[in-house]
Amino acid sequence: MLKITNIQANCGDSFLIEDTDDSRKLLLDCGFKITYQHKIKQLTSSVDFLVLTHSDEDHIHGAIPLIEDTPHRFTVGKVFVNVPSSYEVLSDSGDISIHQAITLESLLKEKELPHQSLLAGETIKISENISLEIISPTKEDLKYFIGKYKDVRRSSSPDPISKIGTIIPLETLANNNDAYKSKKSDFTNAASIAFILKYKDRNLLFLGDAHPTVVTDYLEAKGFSKEKKYTFDYIKLSHHGSITSISNKFVSMVSCSNYILSTNGGKARSLHPSRETLAKLALSVDRSDSDDIHFFFNYPIEEITARNGLLISSEEKIKHNIKLIEQCSFDII
Repeated sequence: MLKITNIQANCGDSFLIEDTDDSRKLLLDCGFKITYQHKIKQLTSSVDFLVLTHSDEDHIHGAIPLIEDTPHRFTVGKVFVNVPSSYEVLSDSGDISIHQAITLESLLKEKELPHQSLLAGETIKISENISLEIISPTKEDLKYFIGKYKDVRRSSSPDPISKIGTIIPLETLANNNDAYKSKKSDFTNAASIAFILKYKDRNLLFLGDAHPTVVTDYLEAKGFSKEKKYTFDYIKLSHHGSITSISNKFVSMVSCSNYILSTNGGKARSLHPSRETLAKLALSVDRSDSDDIHFFFNYPIEEITARNGLLISSEEKIKHNIKLIEQCSFDII
């Protein structure tokens, strides 16, 4: 059985993925330091693989105390992370200026933990039943990211979520144009690791904070399109369901009725998920022979809406067969 735990990481990401038949564990991202201290350690004290998708604080910060605890209080078999020491970088790529990434890389070297990069097109074997088909980042996007690492922005623009005032109808939101940024201005997310997890005959898409064009370019290169959609059992949405991390093209190329979100609603100027993201999926995506579309949250929906406003109204749920479900654990046979 494949067991997935969507760990509560506040506004961050952390997933424990287990093959219970093969006793293999993969930890995908670590959220914040408090995520490791109060959540991850309560679930496990060892993993065979640790994948850190990218350098954003809400994904990487919890990995620092985890690796500090290695090997006496926590054990890790192998780390997959795209930092300069895991990837052959041009000598003129420039200095690295993000302190957490520097700390992480130093710890990996100090602990002599084996670590390597992941690039689109590679396949990683996790267990007898699980493999990861890497779909992001491309070699070119990762090179650009490392070269521009020192210029990473300290803040991000808010998603267009209505906390008060007029609620825009789902039908209007679903027809809005794409809102994502260019890859060059959003190079941190363009370098995020994303993959298709293959378990027996199941396909699950874990998008990290991947840029939508990187994902659709990969799927398109594999022969998929709006006429020939890629069917997924579950999709973990990019960047907590942000509207800047989805595209109409992506929605047209996939078939899926189950979407996983990791968020408590966000904070300050960065609130998520976006009602517009939910609208685009609920009204436009192919539901893979299901009448309903399901959005799975790892925090109480009431808590999320208190932070960022209405997600889906009761009337909209009925009209469009939308289910908002509070569920952290998934058992897949």
